[in-house]
Amino acid sequence: MTDLILLHGGKHGSWCWEPLARVMEAQGNPFARIIALDMPGCGRKRDRDPEGLSLANIARELNGELRAAQVRDAVLVGHSIAGVLLPMMAVEDPALFSRLIYLTTSVPVEGQTITQMMGTSRQGTNPDEVGWPVDLATASLEDMSRAMFGRDLDDKQFAWLLTEVAQDKTPPATQFEPVSRSGYVELGMKATYIVTLRDDILPPAWQRRFAERLNCDNKVEIDTPHEPFVSHPQLLASTLIATAFA
Repeated sequence: MTDLILLHGGKHGSWCWEPLARVMEAQGNPFARIIALDMPGCGRKRDRDPEGLSLANIARELNGELRAAQVRDAVLVGHSIAGVLLPMMAVEDPALFSRLIYLTTSVPVEGQTITQMMGTSRQGTNPDEVGWPVDLATASLEDMSRAMFGRDLDDKQFAWLLTEVAQDKTPPATQFEPVSRSGYVELGMKATYIVTLRDDILPPAWQRRFAERLNCDNKVEIDTPHEPFVSHPQLLASTLIATAFA
């Protein structure tokens, strides 16, 4: 049996995977363990100051935790901005992982930052930027939060999500450090990209482009918004299981 490793995206922590983990346990979890990681400043590490940490620092720390847990040949799932860390984690210690699963992850070109990739324009107005679903100059925090996290969530789910999001400090390097995937293609690790078809933050056309940048040998499309671990945990669970054991 293999372990399932989960790495959250921006303004999230290990807490975000709780609905998915509950569904998996209820359905008969086929993985040896489900291990949800936290970037410094997030989740169980909210007392940490992530300022000054590089992407390499973070990747080594996360892999160190997995080595301490005696992980080998696990399936590593990353969401959203975790797309900049998964290739680095795989290169730093390939023995830890047997497959990478990119769940609607951001994938800048080599040497670009996520901030540069996203840009400041509205989606569809600049072909070189992913853009945003709202006008950054006029949108309220509520508008932005709804656009990023709120689709398909009821009021209770959305309130829970925002309460948790407000407490996490995402490492600035994930947004502002130019990415490097040096050695990743040569590694030849199996990789799947899960495209979320109703994603308000990363449009599906961009997600498919990201899958190509990552040399994914498999691409799966699911009819969900950006946060399927909360909005559609059963669908995501079945997708992860089918992908991991294909």
